[in-house]
Amino acid sequence: MLKTTLRSFWEHKRRLISTLIAVALGVAFMAGTFVFTNALNKVFDDLFGTVYAETDAVVQGEEVFDADFGGARERVDEAVLEQVRAVDGVADAQPYVSNSGFSARVLDAEGDAVGSSQGPPTIVESWLPEGPLNPYDLQDGRGPEADDEIALNVAAAEDGEFAVGDEVTLQAAEGDLTYTLVGTFTAGDADSFAGAVSADVTVAEAQRLSGQEGQLTQILVAGADGLAEADLVERLTPIAPEGTEVITGTEAGEEQASDIQQGFSFFSQFLVIFAAIALLVGTFIIYNTFAILVTQRSRELALLRAIGASRGQVLRSVVVEALIVGLVASAVGLGLGVLLAVGVQAALSGAGLDLPSSSVAVSPGIVGYAFAIGVTVTVVAALAPAVRATRVPPIAALRDVAVDHSGRSVPRLVIGLLLVAVAVLNLAQGFGDEGTDALPAVGLGALAAIVGVIVLAPLAATPLSRAVGAFLPRLKGMTGTLARENASRSPKRTAATASALMIAVALVGFINVAAASAQRSLTAVVERGFEADLVVSPTGFATFGFTPAVTQELATVEDVELVTAIQFGETQLEMPDGEMPTNFIGAVDPAAIGSVLDVTMSEGELRDLGDDGIVVDRQIVEDRELAIGDPIGVIAPNGARLDLTLQAVSDDQTLLGSYTITSAAFKATFPEPLDAQVYLNLAEGADPAAVRTEVETVVDRFVGVGVENAEEFAGSLASQVTSFVNVIYGLLALSIIISVIGIANTLSLSIYERTREIGLLRAVGMSRRQVRSTVRWEAVIISLLGTVLGLVLGVALAWPVIASLESVGLSEFVVPAG
Repeated sequence: MLKTTLRSFWEHKRRLISTLIAVALGVAFMAGTFVFTNALNKVFDDLFGTVYAETDAVVQGEEVFDADFGGARERVDEAVLEQVRAVDGVADAQPYVSNSGFSARVLDAEGDAVGSSQGPPTIVESWLPEGPLNPYDLQDGRGPEADDEIALNVAAAEDGEFAVGDEVTLQAAEGDLTYTLVGTFTAGDADSFAGAVSADVTVAEAQRLSGQEGQLTQILVAGADGLAEADLVERLTPIAPEGTEVITGTEAGEEQASDIQQGFSFFSQFLVIFAAIALLVGTFIIYNTFAILVTQRSRELALLRAIGASRGQVLRSVVVEALIVGLVASAVGLGLGVLLAVGVQAALSGAGLDLPSSSVAVSPGIVGYAFAIGVTVTVVAALAPAVRATRVPPIAALRDVAVDHSGRSVPRLVIGLLLVAVAVLNLAQGFGDEGTDALPAVGLGALAAIVGVIVLAPLAATPLSRAVGAFLPRLKGMTGTLARENASRSPKRTAATASALMIAVALVGFINVAAASAQRSLTAVVERGFEADLVVSPTGFATFGFTPAVTQELATVEDVELVTAIQFGETQLEMPDGEMPTNFIGAVDPAAIGSVLDVTMSEGELRDLGDDGIVVDRQIVEDRELAIGDPIGVIAPNGARLDLTLQAVSDDQTLLGSYTITSAAFKATFPEPLDAQVYLNLAEGADPAAVRTEVETVVDRFVGVGVENAEEFAGSLASQVTSFVNVIYGLLALSIIISVIGIANTLSLSIYERTREIGLLRAVGMSRRQVRSTVRWEAVIISLLGTVLGLVLGVALAWPVIASLESVGLSEFVVPAG
């Protein structure tokens, strides 16, 4: 039986090529994601392994809260350094200070930023004296010794065309600062930390730039020869003051690598989602292919049963075919996945994240995942047709035709209607008062709706195919009639083929509606609440903001009547119920913000906000059952704390965000406070064009900052949505391609199934051209069926999702007909 199965597979291998391609594409996306993630993890493991290679222990502040790209930590008091040096077994201990890396930029001779504004940050840090604790290797010059000296990593120096002795401009929170370049260095063999710009200064200067005088980020410790890391940590722990912790150098390297990897994990998760979509669409194609193959081989299988083959042998023969397809497709997909990972890495290198090409490696685990996914998906999808093959009776060897009765299945109708009922009940919750709390129910309803439509599709395939193809008999005569009848007489095959396309198109439709609704919602908010004449905002990669020097200089521009800035940062909040959520917090000048933003308030007035108060969004107040006067704690990334009271409730999350405090409280508490946006109002009678020119002259001196009016600002927000959607379109294109392959595959196989029928039509006078036309128009009907169902489903599912997001700013529902 195995020999017969293998011979049958080899003799008809071309019929499975399209299925193999569909599986390979899905596996490629999944394998590429695993390869890329593995490479990314290896890069940062190696980098931080190099950094802490000679460090035996690290004294650092305890984690305040878990933040993006690493935890927010308290600082270590400088006085602890001498205590550490006095511990028996400590051979060397050095202070280390670094900033957040989001605001500073090294400028070249033309005033442009060194490194990519779209990629890794500029890290301003303290230089460690040469010795085992210094992770860098000097390539030229020496380390900085005076506060007006700086050292750069080799890649940054080459990018800025700097040589030792040149002046280097650092654009920091307090403005442009000038240093003398005294040295260049590498991190092991790497010219940069994965594309980041490393700007090293003295400890005192690093403390001043980060606003942390007398404080350290870490104390790096080297132990005496023969002293184990764990033993050194045990000796240091008793002298560590409250708020600090002591860990081994190995743990410190792993911790920092993990923090960076966690920050990039969203990218891998994003790719995995689309790989799963591609595999889901491919599952329909696999199922359809094997269903048709079983139908084609009915007489062959019946003949095998007649001469003694058992049902188990027939089942295994079909599964073996699926297993072969899965194995071959997985191997091809793995190879394509490696190429995809290389492509993603190249794209990131273009954006500034320079990863060594040697880091792309395929581990045994990734190979196992790729084959497990490819084979499992293929075999599971082929299982139902395989079971159906076992039910072919020996008498079927005498039959010529198999009739599809799935369009009249009562159990299918009952199950499908139950699923639709579940979908409607859950989707309806999106229109209630629960807001974002309804999203889980809406998501469950969306899943039930998709499955329900797939289950009901064969019941509707025949009437829908006839309706969609109603124009064909008049347009193409008998050719059109045959195309319509071919699509409608095999409802299960037509529905399965159309369903693969339907899922892909439904996602495209959903994204279209969501993007258009988001763009219109943002534009409506700006049109309603934006009253400033000009706004200065960061350009390029999203950051927490830019130097307050921009705001200070804008205030000196003639005919600018009002200049007010808002700040933005990550924080942990302490609620009255004891919960401590992490969120972003904004800060405004209450006296001025009302002149540039018309914020809708639910309770209280924004202008009355004091330095001891906080404004919270209405949705959060309702969810947490808060009331005016309730205490709320705000904890900054450096551990500093604000004890505030709820003084007002806002109802305008798009303009104001979830939590808002005064700029004075923010600047007094948060390290390295930056301005996120600056709003300007012009004096009455001023020439807008002339004032804007002066404003642009000021802004052009600073990197990564731009000027816009209200209309341009709204367009900029909308374009960010468009850019994100375009990325999603590129990823969804894979599922569309797989769907197209599925349609071609299904029709190709169905032609084999209809060989005698087509031969009879040719015998009674049908031309080859008419045969081709019939098949093409059948493809049109299936494509239209999948597209129409997909668009209706996508729009229908987008409606409750957007309705449930009204509380977070999606106030408009827009269907972009074009």
